[in-house]
Amino acid sequence: MNRKIIYYFVIPAAYLLIVISTFLISKSLFLPFKTHYHAGFVVFQDNRKLDFSDNKYMYIKPCLLNPNHNDAVEDKQLEKAHLHENVGDLVHVEESGAYWKDLFINIGYPVDDAKSTGYINGKQVFNFQMRPIHPYESLVVITGDNNPEFLKQAVTKDYILKMEKKSSACGD
Repeated sequence: MNRKIIYYFVIPAAYLLIVISTFLISKSLFLPFKTHYHAGFVVFQDNRKLDFSDNKYMYIKPCLLNPNHNDAVEDKQLEKAHLHENVGDLVHVEESGAYWKDLFINIGYPVDDAKSTGYINGKQVFNFQMRPIHPYESLVVITGDNNPEFLKQAVTKDYILKMEKKSSACGD
């Protein structure tokens, strides 16, 4: 009787458990890596800090509009670097290969490199728009008079972390 139980129940159950486990493990190994991180930025033009918190600069997440959204090709550029929730100094990066120029393209704010100076994490960087955006870094762009006092208004990592906790759009 015990052998029949082993042959008819225990062995098939063990086999089924192995098959299901193998399937689940292989599925999790092949899931695409989801890029998602944040950085900060501020822009000063002619001695005044610009405000990018207006709706015209915001990217409305497709998942808020359509929960069954798939990543269409036209969304890839917008996913690279964008703003949400009327927070105008917190950059959301949700596509690999994001550069600072992608942010300015996506918010519709052209930056003239010849008239602007960029600082990343407090250090002057030439050709800053062609630099990749890294998690928790902070960009300060100054167009016009280069006043070092503006660097004191850079977005801090603590601020970015605080804003991450508040964010509600699509699990951001």
